Amino acid sequence: MAEDRVGKGRLAAIAAEGIVANLLLGTLFIWSVMRNPLLELFPQWSEGMLSIVFGFHNLFTSAGILLGGFLASRISSRRIFLLLGILVFLGLGGFTLLPVDRPGLSYAMVIVLFWLFAAVGIGLGISAVQSTTIPWFPRHSGLISGALYMALGVSSVLLAALAEVLLPAFGVQTTMLVFGAIVLIVVLLILLDRRSILPPRADAGEARAPLTGFAPGKMLRSPVFWLLILWNVSLRSAGLTLLDHAASMSVAFGGTAIVAMLISPANGLGSLTIGMTMDRVGTRAVLRFSAGLMLAAGALLLLGDRMDHYPLLLAGLLLGGLAYGGSSSSYSASVKNIFGPRYYAKNFGISNIAMGCAALIESVSGFLVDAGGGSYTAVLWMVLLLSLPAIACSLAWGRVARDAA
Repeated sequence: MAEDRVGKGRLAAIAAEGIVANLLLGTLFIWSVMRNPLLELFPQWSEGMLSIVFGFHNLFTSAGILLGGFLASRISSRRIFLLLGILVFLGLGGFTLLPVDRPGLSYAMVIVLFWLFAAVGIGLGISAVQSTTIPWFPRHSGLISGALYMALGVSSVLLAALAEVLLPAFGVQTTMLVFGAIVLIVVLLILLDRRSILPPRADAGEARAPLTGFAPGKMLRSPVFWLLILWNVSLRSAGLTLLDHAASMSVAFGGTAIVAMLISPANGLGSLTIGMTMDRVGTRAVLRFSAGLMLAAGALLLLGDRMDHYPLLLAGLLLGGLAYGGSSSSYSASVKNIFGPRYYAKNFGISNIAMGCAALIESVSGFLVDAGGGSYTAVLWMVLLLSLPAIACSLAWGRVARDAA
């Protein structure tokens, strides 16, 4: 096992490197803070149009993760990581070129910049970091996966706070350029360490203990895989819906955008604690717990909406963030634990079709706000209803896993 063959100091360095790298990958979650400034800059746009941009960026992030999984056998993870920096810089920096007097052209440019460049770049980065870090920790996959996803949550709230400072001074276009430059600079600094972004391997004991696992084709034929996918699509769709609307929803209920972005550290806390719990109690218990959390979040959100009570709404957002974070870290760790480390880079990429499916579902939410005349009630019902398939999958998990064994 890698944890037995590598010194604790080196393992700590590998984990720290992955966490620092993941601090870059929450960049796209600043979209929630950028929504209102973009609507002010382009009043011809609508909430639905912005939800399409955010929702489908997740589809292209998923494509980037899949691409990274298949590139891993052809080029080094260092080069994949460099592609992250270049593509995100071009994608976010390109916002400075949007012609304000041509909103239709600007919207088309945003789609290209945010999807094909920034989102694909982030996907490549997620693939490089996750697939090269988690296999080093076979006995603590949930913990390390949780730590990596926690870094995503922490980074998004830090970057959102920075955006709140930059936006009044520079405007939304230049602020996006600054974030693109930050990503590129940190990527280059990480790559200055010649030992950084190491590929997964069985290390010195490979001859005695070769890596094992399901090939992608065999994984795709497993009913356990599809049950896990459906569970994750359900919770990821609900979580993305909350992340997309957290800032604007908070403002609509009398709160502030930056307070609502506490959903991101809640996401990170859920990633760490639920991922670590999975190492102790197993997959089935964590599937049920995360699904139950999202169901409770949906109920609190609807109660807060009905009573026009902001604290209840905020509590629902935070609980939803915990559930979403837990579903992310336990999902990636479960793919490694169930289907093995040998093909993990490819299997992790393929499994992220869940992210693409969730993106398609979440993109409906903005149109629900438009149809409701600015009301978020339909969106909150959407969160509650999306948690129900996850509940069903978690209840069916034991029987399906036994039948597949």
